[in-house]
Amino acid sequence: MRSTVCSGHDVATVLQGIDDARSQGWDPTLAVVFCSVSLDVETLGRSIAERGIAVVGVTTAGEIANDVMLEGSCVAMLLDAPSEAFAISFSALEPGETMFELGRRLGQQAADRFVNPIVLTFGSGVRSDGEPVVPGVRAGAGRPIPLFGGMAGDDLLMKATFVFTGSCVASEGLIGLILDGDRFEVHGIASNGWQAVGVEKTVTRSEANVVYTIDGQPALGVYKEYLDVENPDGQVGEALALSLGGQYPLSVRRDNGTSVIRAPLFYQPGDQAMIFAGTVPQGSKVRFCIPPSMDIVERVVAEVREIHDSMPHADALLLVSCKARHLALGPMVLDEVQELHNMWNAPMAGYFSYGEIGARNPSECDFHTETCTLVVLRELPR
Repeated sequence: MRSTVCSGHDVATVLQGIDDARSQGWDPTLAVVFCSVSLDVETLGRSIAERGIAVVGVTTAGEIANDVMLEGSCVAMLLDAPSEAFAISFSALEPGETMFELGRRLGQQAADRFVNPIVLTFGSGVRSDGEPVVPGVRAGAGRPIPLFGGMAGDDLLMKATFVFTGSCVASEGLIGLILDGDRFEVHGIASNGWQAVGVEKTVTRSEANVVYTIDGQPALGVYKEYLDVENPDGQVGEALALSLGGQYPLSVRRDNGTSVIRAPLFYQPGDQAMIFAGTVPQGSKVRFCIPPSMDIVERVVAEVREIHDSMPHADALLLVSCKARHLALGPMVLDEVQELHNMWNAPMAGYFSYGEIGARNPSECDFHTETCTLVVLRELPR
C-alpha cells in the first residue's frame, strides 16, 4: 500500500497537494485528515470526497506531518487501500444517546463488515467523556477487537471539536475507520512514560469524568494543597486546569492492576470540582504524577521499539498524542515525534488530542490522556 502526507495552512494548499499526488498517476482511495478548527472542515471534506477519496476527519489541537509539528494547519494521510478492505462509520450524538451507544454501534458495524475487524476511531465533544467508547465498541463487536484512536481537539479554545467525512460533520459524534484484519497488519501501542509518586488517595465523590472530592476534600483544593501551588501566573478556569493537568496528571489504578493517566480540562469554580478528559470512577485509588524529564521520552521510545522489532516495515504511521502531554513536555515532544518517525522512516500523520485510545499491551485497550498512541499499518501481500 502506497501512502503520502499532504499538509498546508489553508484548504487550497492541502487540495493542491492531493492533486499533485494524483497527477503522478496515483489514485488514493482514503484520506485520514487531521485539521485545525480554524479551517473550513466541511469544505475540505467535501472537496476531497469530490476527488473520489473517502474521508475520515477529526479536528485537532496541533498537527504532525512526518517529523514536523504544525499549528493551525491540516495534515492528510493519503492511502491507496483496497476499497473493499475498509469501511467508514459515522454517528452524530442524538439527544438521549451516550458515547457508549455510539461505540456499540461502531463495534457492531465492524463485526458485521469483516471477520477480523480492526478499528480506528475518533470522537468529538469538548466535554464528552471518551472512555465509554472502548467498552461500547467491545459490546457491539461481541468481543475485544484491536481499537485505536482518540478525541478531537480545537486548538485549546475548549469550545467545539468536530469529526467529519466527505458529507457529514458532527460537533458531538464518533467516526470509525474499519479495516479488514485479513488484509492489513496493524500494530499499535499507547505509551506515556509518566511515573506516579506519593501515597495513594481515594476519589470520594465523582460522576463519570467529573471529580468533586478526593479524600473528602474539593478536588481543586487537593491539587493546590498537595502540590503546594496557587494559580500560576493568575490563571483561572480551563487555563488553570490545563496547567495543573499538564504538569501533574492523576494516575488512576484499575481493579486489574493496570493504570491510566487522567488530565483535567476544566474546573468548576463553585464547588472546585475538576472535569477530566476521561472517567475517574468514584472509589478509585489515585496518585499524582511528577513533572516530566527527558526520561519520559526515552521510556516511550523504548516501548515503541518493541513494536518496531516485531514489525520493522510499515506503509504508514498514525500518531495521536495528548495536547496536555505537549504542554507538559514542551520542546521535548518534538524529540518524541522525530524518534518515532525515524524508527520506521515511513509517512506519518498525527495530531494533538483531548484523549487517546489504545492498548498498553495487546489485551488491555483503554482510554487514556497524557499519552501518545502510535498505529503502524501495512497491507498484507496477496
